[in-house]
Amino acid sequence: MPSSWSPSLRFELQFTGENINLWGEKLNATLARADYAIAGWLTKAITGDYTLKTANAADDEARAAMIKFTGSLLGAANITLPPVSKSYFIYNATTVALTVTTGAGATITIDAGDSTLVFCDGANVHSISFGGLALKEYVGAVAASSGAVPGPVGQANKYLFSDGANVFWRRPAASDLSDYQTAILGRTAAMAIALSA
Repeated sequence: MPSSWSPSLRFELQFTGENINLWGEKLNATLARADYAIAGWLTKAITGDYTLKTANAADDEARAAMIKFTGSLLGAANITLPPVSKSYFIYNATTVALTVTTGAGATITIDAGDSTLVFCDGANVHSISFGGLALKEYVGAVAASSGAVPGPVGQANKYLFSDGANVFWRRPAASDLSDYQTAILGRTAAMAIALSA
């Protein structure tokens, strides 16, 4: 009976008694692929929709643990993963949003410049979520729903300030620096004493 292949990572599963005097070489190849599946990094330049390549008994893109997509694209693009259980850390270094899919089931979208953990259950693609929302949307929803954190639009050169009950944007004032000035003076005096000793 010939070798077979593991379903998710396409490792060679040798049949008992097969590959006499070759098993060490084949085992080393499988261990190198396991290393790549756990800690391997792939940088992939794309120009549009892209399907990760797979291969039995050979190196392949879909086995990588971490993938950085690069490229200046004109419109959003789809990244198709193989429909097997596997997780990826994906960094979208392109200029557009990427939709990650298996070609069927749920998808996730990674905005340009964002990175996230993505996992596939064999059909659906998921990312880290809280309250049924992706992390980015969850943080935005919580901040917006609480009414405690005002948006930053129109607030250039201001900082977020809290008086203990309210949060608002304001420009720095001299009083904001009084504790800082006192601390610096204290450290300056301590340094002068230490140096003169």
